[in-house]
Amino acid sequence: MQKPFLTVDGLSKAYGNFIAVSGVSLDVGRGEFFSLLGPSGCGKSTLLRMIAGFENPTAGSVLLDGADVTALPPEKRPTNMMFQSYALFPHLSVAKNIIFGLVQERLPKAEIAVRLSDVAEKLQLGTLLERKPSQLSGGQRQRAALARALVKRPKVLLLDEPLGALDKNLRAETQDELVRLQKELGLTFIIVTHDQQEAMTVSSRIAIMQAGRVLQVGSPETVYEAPTSRYIAKFLGEANIFEVASAISDQGLASVVLTGFEGRYRARLPAGTSTVGPLWLSVRPERVELVRNGEGVPGIVEDITYTGAQRRYRLRLATNATLDAVKVNSGGEDFQIGEAVAAGWAGEAAHLLAE
Repeated sequence: MQKPFLTVDGLSKAYGNFIAVSGVSLDVGRGEFFSLLGPSGCGKSTLLRMIAGFENPTAGSVLLDGADVTALPPEKRPTNMMFQSYALFPHLSVAKNIIFGLVQERLPKAEIAVRLSDVAEKLQLGTLLERKPSQLSGGQRQRAALARALVKRPKVLLLDEPLGALDKNLRAETQDELVRLQKELGLTFIIVTHDQQEAMTVSSRIAIMQAGRVLQVGSPETVYEAPTSRYIAKFLGEANIFEVASAISDQGLASVVLTGFEGRYRARLPAGTSTVGPLWLSVRPERVELVRNGEGVPGIVEDITYTGAQRRYRLRLATNATLDAVKVNSGGEDFQIGEAVAAGWAGEAAHLLAE
């Protein structure tokens, strides 16, 4: 990333004795689609509201395009925020909702008309401008709220769970629309979401949060393929986690003994991770290979779920733990419930974790 466009430096927010956000530092690049991802109550919306100016930080600063905006109120910041509730005025038409902020700023009518026409065309709202919010579908209300945020031409658009009220199919369509629009406009988008799939779909980078702190920042591929903790491995998708009894470095990978199992298994060893101390091995279900006769973690097929494109297997291991595996449905011979199998993986498919 080049010089950061937005910098959050040591930002904290306390409500009495409760710490909602604790010392968060982030850099966001110009034109990035950046996600704040985490479970409910992790502090992601509070962090977004501090960036927007709706919450005053207890400590830390917010710099935008080289200027310190920490003390500025929301209306003085070159940002705009779209809320999950959309907050459309029910008595106003779509057009009047969109231009409400511009009217309040007393922009010339000609300028307002140009901006309205431009954003209505980009969001395909031209035929809906005279309708009231009650006459719109959920997806149309979402686009109207987005148009109201974009018409002010902010440098950064902040989105707080903007797709939470949409059904599954419309949510997927709107995700694609957001990505298209962000690329077309070249704006910096920061989105708050608790939906892992949504963050993976729309983001150039993701910050994963827990208990007011940022645990890891990286591209969707990085945080999925190389999580830095068991929590992230489990939170971002599915993962089989094994306790490691011992590990040695072996030609860029690690050769490990798993607690409760014989033999050695290979896994990637992240830079800076020592083979001494508590370690765990993480492997995604889709990276697990099942064989009837071969080396690997032995188990009994306990359950099979058929999803059409895939078959999902749950194995019961000798330690009484379970292991999940996913196999693309090729229409060939399948394993059976109660069958003894072995689960293995390529060394590059597994990952060692130190926490």
